[in-house]
Amino acid sequence: MKHPPFALAALVLALLPLAKPAALEAPLAVRPTWGVIVENLLDPALSGSVSSPSLNFNLGAGVVMPFSRGSRFSFEPSADFYFSNYEYFGGQPVPTAEEYGSAFVLGLLLDSPVVYSLPIGGGFTLGIGVGLCLDVRVAFTIDQDPVKAANTPIMNKYFWDKGRFLTPSSLVRAEYALTDRVAFGFNGKVFWPVYNLWSGEGFSFFDQGLYLVDLSIVYRL
Repeated sequence: MKHPPFALAALVLALLPLAKPAALEAPLAVRPTWGVIVENLLDPALSGSVSSPSLNFNLGAGVVMPFSRGSRFSFEPSADFYFSNYEYFGGQPVPTAEEYGSAFVLGLLLDSPVVYSLPIGGGFTLGIGVGLCLDVRVAFTIDQDPVKAANTPIMNKYFWDKGRFLTPSSLVRAEYALTDRVAFGFNGKVFWPVYNLWSGEGFSFFDQGLYLVDLSIVYRL
């Protein structure tokens, strides 16, 4: 990798909330989620060639660890899987229809947000949070055409080059308590492609930005 400082910074920042485990309570709840993930593709060369924004499904889960007993602040690490067929087009790996894909890409979003939860009465709770996410993506060849198969290592290099695996996150959520132990909610997350500030591709800052809209079930332990 040409930019090992990005990997070191990602590791340090991702582990920072765990640096003082005594400051966190034991997990209070688990939160399985499922929904859709949308990716912005703003390279003008892709217009009319691939669907933008792209739409895929994700499945994930997280845990809730309050900073202290009764605190409204909590550390809520989560993991979300997503996948799609990709092709290498216009210098970028891009999600595409099955018939055009030369690689299958499996993604894992490892998010580590700090969340503030605010009860608003009637069983409803609002939450906002910010954190740091590692977007781990790996491409596997599915087209045996030698020319297209040769693009797979190029895609993998692109995913890990210039810190493209590192993305700050923000979230908003609304949840309703069905019982004392079970709640149902909606979550929205934005993963900010800050690497566009230095990657030099010349597209909008929001190129390749990720947006998640999830349904969730919260189960108190």
